[in-house]
Amino acid sequence: MSTSTAILLAGALIGLGLFLGLRSLAPRELPVAAPEPSAAGAPPPAGPAFDLATSQQHAANALAYHVEALRQACYLPAVVGETPPPPVVLEFNYTFDAEGQQIARGSLEKRGASRPAVTECVLAKLPPLRIPRPGQTVTASPTLTFP
Repeated sequence: MSTSTAILLAGALIGLGLFLGLRSLAPRELPVAAPEPSAAGAPPPAGPAFDLATSQQHAANALAYHVEALRQACYLPAVVGETPPPPVVLEFNYTFDAEGQQIARGSLEKRGASRPAVTECVLAKLPPLRIPRPGQTVTASPTLTFP
């Protein structure tokens, strides 16, 4: 038997053993506790209705608030003297907590419409965004476009 065949056979036996061993550890049903009523006996109030489109619009508005400052500080110095000025498109991926504070941010440069110097500057100068309280964790993907 060749070495590669022996390794393959050993891996299959280990996988089978894990499958059979873990199968006996089926999840058990846990009792679900009823929500505790408040002091007045009424259930706790429900949070505000979740609306992804509204949160997306709030994130776009919060980003738009910073566009002109970012254009002056990052984009224009990077493309000075180029005619016509090249487009730069950055797509952001934001995550906001239930209170509307930014807890994560990612960015994506569009192929053919990117400048590493502009992206680096924007990421360094763009402060954390805040949106009106959504009541739960939400994500938004606004786009920043120059010129």
